[in-house]
Parts: sequence; C-alpha cells; structure tokens
Amino acid sequence: MGDHYRIFNRFPQLPIELRLKIWANNLPGPRIVEIKCNPRSTSRVEQSNNKRIRCISTSPIPVNLHVCRESRLEASRRYQLLFGVSTAPSGIFLDPLTDTLYFGSRKGAAAAETLFNTFVSLVKPEDLGHVRHIALNEVLINYGTQNGWSNNTAARLTIEEILCQAYQHFVNIERLTFVCDDENPIYSPDAVFIEPRVPNRILERRIREAIETVGDQQLRSKSLICNVQVIAAEPNCPKYDQSILGYEGTRRSFFNEYHLPHHEKALARLRSAVCIRSHHRPRLGHR
Repeated sequence: MGDHYRIFNRFPQLPIELRLKIWANNLPGPRIVEIKCNPRSTSRVEQSNNKRIRCISTSPIPVNLHVCRESRLEASRRYQLLFGVSTAPSGIFLDPLTDTLYFGSRKGAAAAETLFNTFVSLVKPEDLGHVRHIALNEVLINYGTQNGWSNNTAARLTIEEILCQAYQHFVNIERLTFVCDDENPIYSPDAVFIEPRVPNRILERRIREAIETVGDQQLRSKSLICNVQVIAAEPNCPKYDQSILGYEGTRRSFFNEYHLPHHEKALARLRSAVCIRSHHRPRLGHR
C-alpha cells in the first residue's frame, strides 16, 4: 500500500515545459563509452562466416531513451546513434560534447592491440568527425625498447602513431586521455576519470616527446589536450539506508542494536567511512 503512494501518477498532467526540464535533468553526466569490435570480447558481437564485425559498447544506454516517446525525443537532442559499419547499422549512443570514447583492454579479448585501428578503419569518417574526446588504455601502446625491456608488438601503436591517427580520423578531437590503470569490469554511469595516485612519469615523458615530434607536422586551429588519468567510481561516500542495510535507522543505532564483537564493529565503521577494500586489514585497537 505504501509503495502505491510513492508513484507520481500526475506527471503527464504537468506543463510540457516542466516535463521536458525534468527529462533533461534526468540525463547522465559525461560518460565513458567503451568500444568493442572484437567478436570474442562479448557475446553480443556477431561474426558470420564472412567475418563481419560490428562495433558495440557495454556502457549502459541512457535510461531516457527507453522510457517513452517524449523522453526519447528530448534525449535525442544530446545523444546521437553513431559508429555503424558497412555490415551493421549504428548501435552506439554518444553525446559528442561530453562523452569519451574509450578503447580499453580486457583479459581474454582477442586482438585487443588492434582495437583502435580496427575501429577507425570500419567506421564512417563522418561519424568519427563527431567525436571530441577519446581515451586509450596503456596496454595498447607500443613503448619500444627501454633499459633492455621491450613490449614491442607489431599490432600495438606508438604514441606518435596514435597522435597521427587521432589528427587524421578524429578531425574535431579536443582531448586525448591515456589510461594507466583500469580494473573496472563495466563502465557504470558513475565511472569517471581521476588523477592517478602515483604519476606515471614514463608515460608522461613519452607523450611530451610524441607531441613535440608530431605537433609540428600537423596544422590545426587549436591544440590537442593530452593527459594521463585512471578510471574509478565517483568518489562520493555511499548512502546507507533501508534499501541497502535492510534496516531503518542510523548506523550508530544499527551497531548498538546488533551486538557485534567490538573489533567487528570497528572494522565495519572503518569500511563504511572510507570505503576500503576487503583485502586491506587495518590494525584496530580496543577502546
């Protein structure tokens, strides 16, 4: 009975201007849209006997595009259906002004090193022209040989080659992000780019050298912003309420009512306060 009164049934009766504003406010912020062109990377990619490949993304589609005709029309002001290939129609929604196209690497994904080249060779140039922000995982980069160690793989691109490809195919590109750490299984709407805790000086130096080498060879009206970041969840403290704990009340009353051993209480408080991972074992003292 209580759930019945939580449903706002008079939404269609609101003025159209107010409804459209509500739909607009319900749209997500900047998204990380991961690209997949590999038939082994996900079951949703189909490869026929003719080796036809279509580009897809595992990133969630903005919910407004599924609700109703009115919400879909409002969302289509921002999101475009892009990146179709000759053998498959467009299937990825992107907001070119805010979303970042991400070329990552997953364990077990075949030909991950060729993902960037495969994408730019399959997708129509006019679709690539819409993109303003792209990001590449460090795994896809060929560093060459340094101090006797080499990750040289023919399929990988050097940073100079990546910059040249970006200038050539993404004619409106504004930002190129190199991701040096990424352990996210899926890119939910709260995934964001943040500064790494430990700077990757080698990657930063190689980017500067590549910009000096390639920059003079490219004639562009505005400079390209290159940076090194990591992908993480939105750094907001979790909300503990009845929907999560199955308990209505404050955290203090929860711990007081349920008689947990002292060290378990302290550990639970610490985990909920700073969101530490379970494999960390802090030293806790008794009061």
